[in-house]
Amino acid sequence: MIMDSSTKQLFAYSLTMMLLFLPSLAFAQAQVIVTLPNLTGGETGQATQEGASGDNAIYCRPPQQRADSRVPGPKVCLTVGKWKELRANGQDVSADGRSIVPNAETQFQASPQLSGRQ
Repeated sequence: MIMDSSTKQLFAYSLTMMLLFLPSLAFAQAQVIVTLPNLTGGETGQATQEGASGDNAIYCRPPQQRADSRVPGPKVCLTVGKWKELRANGQDVSADGRSIVPNAETQFQASPQLSGRQ
């Protein structure tokens, strides 16, 4: 097959465009997998133990957004009694799940100028 220079240029241009288009085609076929929340309260809500009730039941707080990372902190599981004790003392578990910190709501009640409430 004999090609003149304009046909060669057109062929080279077409081949180049096809090769550049292929990676974007792969992105267009990417799968998106969405995990729906568990509405039965098993994994992210209250995870109660068999036979446990009241203050002995286990409540797992869902992961919280951390200030120092885009990755959320861990799920924190404590007994309902321990959660009540922390709330009564104006405390909470930090977003990273490693320490006990003052509860944000308690801080805003103590400093109304920070919360915008007068």
